[in-house]
Amino acid sequence: MRSPGPPRRGRRAFPRAAALALVLAGCIEVPPPPPKPPLEPKDLKVSEGVGLEVACTPTGVELCFDARDNNCNGVIDEGCGLHTGILQFTIAWEEPEADVDLNVYDPTGELARVGEPTASGLMKDRDCPRASGECQEQNVENVFLTEGEPVRGRYRVVVRLDKLNDATAPVRVRLSARIGQRSYSMAFDLSPSAATEEKSVEFTL
Repeated sequence: MRSPGPPRRGRRAFPRAAALALVLAGCIEVPPPPPKPPLEPKDLKVSEGVGLEVACTPTGVELCFDARDNNCNGVIDEGCGLHTGILQFTIAWEEPEADVDLNVYDPTGELARVGEPTASGLMKDRDCPRASGECQEQNVENVFLTEGEPVRGRYRVVVRLDKLNDATAPVRVRLSARIGQRSYSMAFDLSPSAATEEKSVEFTL
């Protein structure tokens, strides 16, 4: 009589168990990632005497070179040859001789420049007025986020009267900012003196 051999191992038990585990894993519902919070400015600080307009009244037509979101869709001066982005800052003023500068500093303190993005992606697309006639007396300066998500941190926007030239003071300037899908706007006067030559806005993302 032959002695019984060692008990057989269940060779097929492991593959079946593995297949069952894969099937069960495929049935597990993985929750989607939470939606990104909307871009909302926090700790907003503006120069004294400057009023911030959050709401807008749609006109149905987007007017160019007025630094306004006329149709309330969150985009400033769209279709007017200006670059737009999820962050956008625009100033406009009527006096063609006055030289007004829009200076936007990202959370690292880097200043947005014409034609060259900062490390965070902010870029200025024009500097008015220009002797070359590029602005054609439509004085607008515009800073925008070239791509991607904005860097979180503290932003500083400074509007400064650099030279009055032959213009008459005060120079009325409108500043608008697009942050996410919402636009904000304000208007103020600039004059050539240390106390009145610039206005600023600061906020945190």
